[in-house]
Amino acid sequence: MGKYKYTIFSIVLFLIIFILGSLAFIFSMREIRYANAGRELSQTVERETLRLKAEVNGEISLVLKMADSPLVQRYFQNPDDPDLEKFAFEELSRYGNIFLPKSIFWVNDVDRKFYFNDSYIYTVDPDDPANYWYYMTLNGTASFNFNINHNPFLNLTNFWINAPVFDSNRRPIGILGTGIDVFVFIDSVYQNYASDVPLFFFNNAGEITGARNMDLVTNKVSLESELGADSAIIRSMMADLKGKDIQYFNVSGGVVALGAIPEFDWYVCAILPVGLRETLKTSMTVLFATMMAVVAGIFIIFNLMHSNYELNRERNIYRDMSIIDVLTGIYNRRFLEENLVRIIKSLSRSEGKLSLLMLDIDFFKKYNDTYGHSMGDSCLKTVANTLSQSLLRAEDFIARYGGEEFVVVLPNTDEDGAHLIALRLLYTLRERNIPHEKSDIANIVTISIGGVTDTAGHSQKWEDYTTKADQALYMSKKNGRNMYTAYTC
Repeated sequence: MGKYKYTIFSIVLFLIIFILGSLAFIFSMREIRYANAGRELSQTVERETLRLKAEVNGEISLVLKMADSPLVQRYFQNPDDPDLEKFAFEELSRYGNIFLPKSIFWVNDVDRKFYFNDSYIYTVDPDDPANYWYYMTLNGTASFNFNINHNPFLNLTNFWINAPVFDSNRRPIGILGTGIDVFVFIDSVYQNYASDVPLFFFNNAGEITGARNMDLVTNKVSLESELGADSAIIRSMMADLKGKDIQYFNVSGGVVALGAIPEFDWYVCAILPVGLRETLKTSMTVLFATMMAVVAGIFIIFNLMHSNYELNRERNIYRDMSIIDVLTGIYNRRFLEENLVRIIKSLSRSEGKLSLLMLDIDFFKKYNDTYGHSMGDSCLKTVANTLSQSLLRAEDFIARYGGEEFVVVLPNTDEDGAHLIALRLLYTLRERNIPHEKSDIANIVTISIGGVTDTAGHSQKWEDYTTKADQALYMSKKNGRNMYTAYTC
């Protein structure tokens, strides 16, 4: 009888846990559903906020650069000078060709003539309520602002980026900017948004500025009209947002994730309905209980009969986990060191070439100081994922070396091949367009790369490659960063 005590005890204990767990599942599923939905929505809001900023950051930079043009400033002060007008129009036209929407507008505060793509359209009457944006931008904006507005003279509903133009004494002398077709702009934000969860952008006045249903935007529908009583809770939570944090909270029949976009003076919210019907469906509860009962019986019997097998399986799982970097999901330094030894030994038999790249995120400390460590972790994940997807061969791999440093291992790759891959990594990350406003070399996240290529030999150690690549990386940083440098003896 004694030999069965442990089996009986295990079965009884598991049955107790199963019964109590099933009851807890039934009564707590709704709260679990709320918590999971909140986290999912928070990630959705954070991802879509970054996507929105990426859509307009480049346009903002061009508008501000155009507003700082000395030629444009002189023309705005002397719009009747034909020579200034000619040269200013040529410069403004060149800027217009750079903007994604291929359009610009400007109006000076002398004659208040509104030009759109080199054509005079109308004279602005600042006292007309339809032209509320004029004084708001001219006298109330330090750098730039946004608004979604229908211009009856152009018969366009655009997402307008407006910037005041100042003279040498910082006195406003006019306005210029660009207008992105609001339908195209909102569509660009939502085209990669595959979720069915309703997502809304809105301004401080509660007007919806972005939605899958464009009628809500063009008709300037309020959040109150669209969401009813839930909008009052959302509006009350806006004041509690701290910086770029994202909060989620329960409303009637669902969960809301709310975030702020200070750069646009906008907010974003995602709403997921969570009702009793969605969380405690009888069929799902019965299925869960049935599956748990089957798994329980199999687990107990299997665990008793194959305990050694389970221990070995757990050791293998632990080993797999020990070679993956928890934060980024790519290989860690342990995997790097072990596999470099194996690769060097294998390549040395055929005197094959081995290249190794060491990468470092430029001014990452400033990124953390500016955006916070949570966004810093998100940035590391994005960089790791971007670089990993840029490696096309199965034998190539990337590992996190430590902090913001990564190492790319390229077996059977010569100097030219390593150079091409390094350039691809630099270009791909730039294309990802991750904002970094405090970088000393760009307004996006960039990397510096150092590389080494050598013929593998039996006497080599893995440190021989990382040391030389690190020296080359140092030269990339010393020579200006955001570049690749190959190690030379």
